[in-house]
Parts: sequence; C-alpha cells; structure tokens
Amino acid sequence: MQQLVNAIIRFRNGLVYLLLISLSILLLQRSSAYHRSLVANVSVIFSAQLSDLVNYFTRYTNLIETNKRLLKENQILLDQILFEEKLPSDTLTYSSIPLQVIRNSFMNSYNYITIRGGKNSGIKNEMGLVTAQGIVGVVQFVQTRYAQAISILNKDLKINAKLKNSSHFGSLTWPGDDPTRMKLFDVPKTAMIKVGDTIQTGGMSTIFPPNLLIGSISNFVDDPSKSFYDIEISLFQDMTNLGTVFAINHPLAEEVKSVQQSSNEK
Repeated sequence: MQQLVNAIIRFRNGLVYLLLISLSILLLQRSSAYHRSLVANVSVIFSAQLSDLVNYFTRYTNLIETNKRLLKENQILLDQILFEEKLPSDTLTYSSIPLQVIRNSFMNSYNYITIRGGKNSGIKNEMGLVTAQGIVGVVQFVQTRYAQAISILNKDLKINAKLKNSSHFGSLTWPGDDPTRMKLFDVPKTAMIKVGDTIQTGGMSTIFPPNLLIGSISNFVDDPSKSFYDIEISLFQDMTNLGTVFAINHPLAEEVKSVQQSSNEK
C-alpha cells in the first residue's frame, strides 16, 4: 500500500494532467452533438486499434504455444523412431534432447552450427544432431549453456550411410558446393540402386542410430573403370532452414568408446 501511495505522489503531476484532459473531453462531449460525434469516432478508432493490438499479442502467444506443442509432438515421434532402434543385449534405448539453433552457416566449405544448450542440458561431445527430416550435424564443442556442432555441410565430416532397401554401406561426404546435396562413395556395384532410393544412417558408431533419414539418390555415375558407384544424394532436411534440432543421446556411448579405445591400443 505504501508503494502505491509513493507512486501516486511521484507521478501526481501526470495524473492530474490526465484527469484534467479526461474532464475536458467529457465536458466537450456534453456540450454539442459535433463534439459527441467526434469523441465517438475517436473512441471507435482507438478501440479498434487496441483490439487489433490485443488480438496480435493473443495470436503471438497462441503461436508460441502451438510451436511448443509441435516441438513436443516432433520429439515424441522422434523418440518413437529411436525406440524402435533399441540397443542389443539390453533394454536401454536412445533418447533425444530438443535444442534451438542460434547460428547456422552453409555457404562455406567448412560449416558449423551453434545451439542454445550445453552441459546444463545434458549435451556432450559427439552427440548427433537430427530433425524429423534428417541428420544435420555432430556436436564438437560444449560449454555450460551453448554448444557448437560440425554441420554435415563440412568437408571434414564423413558419415556412415546405407541404402534403405539393402545392407550396402557407403561413406557420405559434402563436396563443398550445393547445400542441398551430398555425395555417397564406396557403395559397391553389386548393389542394385536407382534414382529415388532412400539413404539412411548406417549406425556404425555411437553418433547416429541406424535407419535415420538422410536423403534420396538424385543421380549416380556407373563408371566401368571403377568398382564403386559415384552417388549424388538430395538431402531431406533443408540445411539452410534450421530452427529446432534434437541431440541424440546414446546411453552406452562412453562404454562403447572405452571398449573401442582398448581394442585400438592392443
């Protein structure tokens, strides 16, 4: 109550001015039909603008809630896909962590993605980043609240990929020009391929689970002098338009890495 009294005392001049203005308008309105009509018109305009402003903020608030709901639905759908890729020999499954992209480069030869969410969100190095449409990158550097990932549009990154309709694997890389396309190498010619075939993650590492979407074959070269196809992949995910991505958590990643390191040291 004391704060209210203090506020009234502090702004007393302004309040008195508004009171006098309101009283003047009221007296003018009562003095003649012209002034009543003028005040009514001004009131209609002001009321319409105020209503429009209120509706704008209402729609904006609803849009935020809608986006949150869609984000949750996407995460549920993604977790359902990951659940189908249950890890062998146990009941553990992959899970996902939603993150907001705050910077995304795609015009360079070596592109990176900066995300809001770091150690405080459970993000770790070598976590794969995906969307509902496909893979987008691999976490490379993590701080408390932010992290940086190497984009799949980076010439240094190689990703294990496979054909959906067979067990043939290859190495997926970005040639450094078109952000909508990548190259798939090392697929042997014993594989039966055609334009439109779906390409998925191979699951040969702890970064990406198997069978996540990547893209489809848009073109390929069958060079008689070579034993492998030169395949062009059209990405499902638009890498120039990233908003929310999901980090993939492999529950046994550290254990797998430890075993692999022990094997390499022998």
